[in-house]
Amino acid sequence: MDSGWIPDGFRFSYNHSMLWLISHAILLSALAFDPPTPLFVDQSIKDIAAAQALEVRVQNAQAKVRGACVGLEILDTLGPKSSGSGTIISKDGWIMTAGHVCGIPNLDVTIYFMDGTTAKGKTAGLYWDGLKDCGMIRFDPIGRDLVAAELGSMEEIEEGDWIISFGHTYGIEKDPFRPPVLRLGRMLGVNDGVILMDAPLSSGDSGGGVFDLDGRLVGINSTAGQEPSQNSATTIDFAKSRMTDMQQSAAQGKDADLEREGKHEKSGPNQRQVVIQMPSGKALYKGEEKNLQGIAHAVDQAILMTVGVFVDGKIVCYGTVADASGFILAKASEVRKTSKDLMIALPDGLMVSGKRFAVDQELDLVLIKTSEELEVPNFFIDTTPAVGALLVTVGRDGSPLAFGVRSLDEYRPGRSDVTASYLGVRVRESSPEERSQHGDRSGVILMQVPPGMPAGRAGLRAGDFVTRIAGILVATQADLGEAVRKHAAGEVIEVIRLKDDQEEVIRVRLAARPREFGPPPSTPNFPASKRTSGFGPVIQHDTTLRSDQIGGPLVDLNGNIVGVNIARVDRTKSYALSSAVVKSAIDRLMAQAKDRTEPLPIEDPLMSGIAILQDGPLIRLDANSAEIIGATLRFTQVEDTPSALDAWVDSNDSARWLVEFTKPGDYAVTIVQSCAEDCAGQEFEVSFAETTLKGKTEATADWSDFKSVGIGSIHVEAIGRAIIEVRTGGWLKGPLMNLHGIELKRTS
Repeated sequence: MDSGWIPDGFRFSYNHSMLWLISHAILLSALAFDPPTPLFVDQSIKDIAAAQALEVRVQNAQAKVRGACVGLEILDTLGPKSSGSGTIISKDGWIMTAGHVCGIPNLDVTIYFMDGTTAKGKTAGLYWDGLKDCGMIRFDPIGRDLVAAELGSMEEIEEGDWIISFGHTYGIEKDPFRPPVLRLGRMLGVNDGVILMDAPLSSGDSGGGVFDLDGRLVGINSTAGQEPSQNSATTIDFAKSRMTDMQQSAAQGKDADLEREGKHEKSGPNQRQVVIQMPSGKALYKGEEKNLQGIAHAVDQAILMTVGVFVDGKIVCYGTVADASGFILAKASEVRKTSKDLMIALPDGLMVSGKRFAVDQELDLVLIKTSEELEVPNFFIDTTPAVGALLVTVGRDGSPLAFGVRSLDEYRPGRSDVTASYLGVRVRESSPEERSQHGDRSGVILMQVPPGMPAGRAGLRAGDFVTRIAGILVATQADLGEAVRKHAAGEVIEVIRLKDDQEEVIRVRLAARPREFGPPPSTPNFPASKRTSGFGPVIQHDTTLRSDQIGGPLVDLNGNIVGVNIARVDRTKSYALSSAVVKSAIDRLMAQAKDRTEPLPIEDPLMSGIAILQDGPLIRLDANSAEIIGATLRFTQVEDTPSALDAWVDSNDSARWLVEFTKPGDYAVTIVQSCAEDCAGQEFEVSFAETTLKGKTEATADWSDFKSVGIGSIHVEAIGRAIIEVRTGGWLKGPLMNLHGIELKRTS
């Protein structure tokens, strides 16, 4: 799959068997977890030696059990119905998974083993009742040398213990095959057959195994909460208590009954969901302060290479010292091309101005020049960390910011990057006859162009002959995906189509990939980066970072700089470029910079965007044509609900549109918004030229129920281009609103 299109089968495959999401709207089940008992043993990381010992145990445990972890595709007569994960628990062909992955007994299953080979199986029985969620699958093991996980017991694990979890996040990647993904966390509590843990999970991880560091299966991934550290699993003890019934194809539990009767709603505001009540304290969490203090010496060598990058007074990303002569490496898509106000916060706290001197579009890196002498960079390029290695992200205060484990061997991001940019077309290769008709030029034929998606909104249509996308020749759907992935959602790219044998330039603003169910891949507290794919091979790790914390060094426990963080991708993963890749990029960028006497030009925002041309008295400014400013606000397209800008939880975020007015006069301004009652009444502003309109959000039935709110009028003095921007009116008590768009109606 590539970034231009989401096949229908894949859309459904990670929606049906999603991890049930925390919801403030509907309460199915709430669990209260007791504080640690007096028998609690402190498993915090006390020093580097303890961290290294933990790393060895993680690596040994994952090597022991990973071969037992499988991907599952549940089939019906129409093909793949859902997907999830599981664990082989016996060499005679039994797999443990989640009940909601099975759905009902006796469905066909395709099983994907660690090496990418497959087998056929059948769903057996299940128990599914809120957070208690387990099931079994049977297959023929003949001719296979299977790895089977040892079943553990909750008597062998205590609150605070380290655990590892596996799953096929966002579906099974097949071309090339992606092995099950490793995550590290701690067991935060257990109650009534449910483990609470902070190992990050999302859609597709359902049914994957949770293991102690001796490699024993202690839980089954069940539920993802609002944030990456809020997740639950069904205990192996509860699953074992139901195993005989499940092996005999019994389907038990309230949710299993609803599924069997066809009454289980999979989407929309009436969806049955669960609430996880987290422990009130943070003493047990992976990212607790005690753990970070224990690994503090790992970042000693990298502190002087870590800087902050500020645009218009707000931090947008971290940066890494690239050269002692004053050059900084940062994430290009987060550094605006339209602002002169670019500042660098050096390790000693000094703020200095910066200028953009070179860009590596493929790796999303920008080289920024300052006037200061800096520390000589020291990248460790002789080796790369192994799967299970503990990796530390350096903070700007001279201490570790966060840590995680390497989740996969060298990985080239594939279809699981659900936050990748999106064009919204499906294409086929052109035939020799079609190429001959267009002067023997190569290209693709657009087969499907949904009118509401970016390409359709820009004027592309089915049947168009397209030769280039973002300056890259395209001959296949894969070429299209590669071209799109090298740009961030919100960026404007050029698509070249042939019309009457003439090249026509169509400018398209890319959108975020539409999402249809399941936990949001980007969360308010840990938003994804603007650009999350297209970098080539990366180091995938499970460190929980914000988008404005990307761009700094990544070190191992010996303090070696093994890479530079390049993207926060979703709630389960971050990407880094290896030191070898970074060092090569710096050499190329420095060569470019030395040939320049002036910095890269600043783009005029009135000329660099896509202007919405007025056509009649009513101008509609829709969410998917907005330019998003900020780290948290995002565009979301969920099936059967209007597209909107959501996760508006940062008071510094804003959205703006470039409008080309063809008629002067007065225009009434209406906001099309939704807002839950407990968040209503918050102030926002709409600015145009020297005019600022103030309004307050109004309550709607829920976040998917939109209403129009009039806030006043603006006067357009003359025809031409102008920017209309929506921003917050002050401190936020919760999400500002979901914004479907703005309507401007000419009244005089």
